[in-house]
Order: sequence, then structure tokens, then C-alpha cells
Amino acid sequence: MTDDIQSSAHALRTHPALKKVSAEVMASIISVAEQTNVSAGDFIMREGEPSNDLYFLLSGDAVALRKADDGKDILLNAVPAGECVGELAFLDGGMRTSSVRAESACRLIKISTTELEARDDAAAVIGALKAALASVAVNRARQMSDNMLASLRRELEIKTLQNQFGSFLVFTIAIFLISTALFYLVAEKYVRDVYDPGFSWQAILFLAVPCLLVIKVMKIPLADLGIRREGFKRAALQSIAACVVITIPVAIYLLNFKGPSSDTAARPGATVDLIFMLQYFAHTLFQELGSRGLLQGLFQKFLGDTKGHRAILLTSTVFASLHLAFGIDAVMITFVASIVFGYVYQAQKNLIGVTILHYWLGVLAAFVVAF
Repeated sequence: MTDDIQSSAHALRTHPALKKVSAEVMASIISVAEQTNVSAGDFIMREGEPSNDLYFLLSGDAVALRKADDGKDILLNAVPAGECVGELAFLDGGMRTSSVRAESACRLIKISTTELEARDDAAAVIGALKAALASVAVNRARQMSDNMLASLRRELEIKTLQNQFGSFLVFTIAIFLISTALFYLVAEKYVRDVYDPGFSWQAILFLAVPCLLVIKVMKIPLADLGIRREGFKRAALQSIAACVVITIPVAIYLLNFKGPSSDTAARPGATVDLIFMLQYFAHTLFQELGSRGLLQGLFQKFLGDTKGHRAILLTSTVFASLHLAFGIDAVMITFVASIVFGYVYQAQKNLIGVTILHYWLGVLAAFVVAF
């Protein structure tokens, strides 16, 4: 035997698809086997060809392709070394259902159907070989079916994402329009005190409408909004600890360094009392639900922003713009604070932590201004 014949014989005898073939049938198959080489980029077979010869890929890589209606090639699957090639046409005697192109230099064993049919034991050999290859064909069909199903799912996800993005775009435009309208009301002096709880709640309600609509239209689950049990305790404890640390220097400043406030009545600002403390927490919860839970989450989703940097920056920009009515100082402060809140939420993935932190920082700021 030559080296090629010996290597072909060994490859066929050890091939998983042929492990149940008898020694007599294997000898007949080996007798018509020949090795062939195909250069990278060349076709091993083409779709629609009448050939039904069988190939075993010894080395190299190939891909199976099919023509689309527009003439472009559609990738069906990769064909690594060790695979059978052309088994469907061999089994049913029909045309090639797909093309197979060598991606790298390939070495193959060719089993000529014409030479097999010319043998005296052709019926027995071909029957045994077809029976052995049936499982290969079934597995290949199952794989192609799974690939097609996965492709359809991806197309459906892309279509859904496109529809959701349209809703999200309308939502962000609505937020900016509301922000502009609120600023116009203040600029035109229709609102005398922007710190009045009534004005603040009216603003929140205006913003709640597009938020609720986009949550309903996009069917966003509560877990995606940061409302979840998972990580609740850890997020709450981390934020409470941070609040304690932040409170210490503020308390030292208020008790030892801040002078007595003068003309408190003339200075704008919220009245810090029990009602303020209660309503401000609810106010903060609504703000974080809309900004971190909804806006930051959607920015991260549509931008494919795994680390969250761009989502946090964009969310902070939108969040800061909502404070135009309170002045440029408030815009700058809320922008920086929103960056901090964004990274806290990114780390904790739970709305409770960032809500506690936001709430207590706001309370401390009110104390500094009021006392």
C-alpha cells in the first residue's frame, strides 16, 4: 500500500460514522477511496451539481454555503476536519443542496459512487454505507434546524429592539420638552417658589407620564428597573454606611464652623421639617426610578454599553437638565451627583441603595442651607 492509501484506510476505519461497518464492507469502500487536495478558496462541491460522490475531510477547514434569492451566499455552517461532506446527495442520489468551499488548504478522501456501483457487491456495500451515514445526516439536519431557529430568534430580537428604541427615542424627547416647559414657567415667573412642594410634585407627575408609558409599551419588568430582592440588603447596608461616613464631616461643620444663618425667610429654599423629610424620600424614589432604573438601563441596553460609562454620562446630562428651573448651580451639582449615583447603581444593580444615598445627600444639603 502507498502512504496515501494507508492513511485513507486508517482514517476511514477510525471514522465515528463508519465504526459499525463490517470489515468486508470497509475493504470495499477502501478499494475505491482516493485522496484529493483542494486549495483555500476553491469549492469542494457546488450547489445544484448532479454529483453524489461522498467526501471525508481529513485536514483543513471548509464552510457550507447556499445561494439566497438575491444571489448572495448564505453561510450555513462550518465544516471542520473529520466531518463527512456530501452525505445528503449520496443518500438520496439528488442534486447538491449546498456548496462547500475550502477556507484553508484541505485534504479529503473521495468515495466515488460510480466506482462503488461498478463492484459486484455494490448493493450490499452502498446499503451498509447509507445506513451508517443516516445518523450523520440526522445530526446535520438537527444542527441546521437549531441554527435556523437561533437565527429567527435573533431576527425577532433585533425587530423588537428596533421597536423599543423608537419608544425610547420618543420618551427622551418628551423628557427634554417637559424640562424646557418647566424652565419656561420659572423664567416667565409663573412659579414664584421652585422649592415649593406643590411645584416639585407637579414636575414629578409630568415626568411620570412618559415614564409609565414607556414601561408599559416596552413591558419592562420590575427587576430591570432595579426593583428586586436580589442585592437589596447589601445595597441598603452599603449606602447607609456611606451616609454615616458623609454625615460626620457635615455634622462637624454645622456644629463648629457654620455661623448662624441670617434673614432665613428671605432666602429661597425648602423648609426642613418632618413633612419635608417624608415627601422628599418619595420624591427621591421617583427620581431614581426614572433616571437610574429606567433611563440609565435603557441607554445601557441600546448602546450595548457593558461597562455603563456612556449610559451614566447621558443619564446625568438628562437628569441635570431637569434642574434648569433651580439655576445653573443646581444643574452642575446634580450633574456631578448623578455621575456618582450612576456608578453606585451600576455596582449595586438595586434601586434601594442609590435612593438612600440620593435622599440623605439631599437632606444634608438642605440642613447646610437651612441652618
